Amino acid sequence: MRWACEYRSKSGTRGLMIFSAKDLNAAQIYLEEMTNYYGHRHVFNLNELVEGGIDELYRVFPRLATVVDRGDVPGKKVQ
Repeated sequence: MRWACEYRSKSGTRGLMIFSAKDLNAAQIYLEEMTNYYGHRHVFNLNELVEGGIDELYRVFPRLATVVDRGDVPGKKVQ
């Protein structure tokens, strides 16, 4: 199964982590490890990815999907 969650590192960086785990329990254990061993300050919004496409990420994480165009780097704005 594929999973995704949001995280915030100690430096304040926010991001999206995509990973595989056999079930919900294993995914939750991985989130605990991200905080305890990998230095992320806050890990939240765990979601199972069913469809597997980028459109699913935009739907499940709309706050992170809203990107502003920066020069030659196109962004996708979710309405």
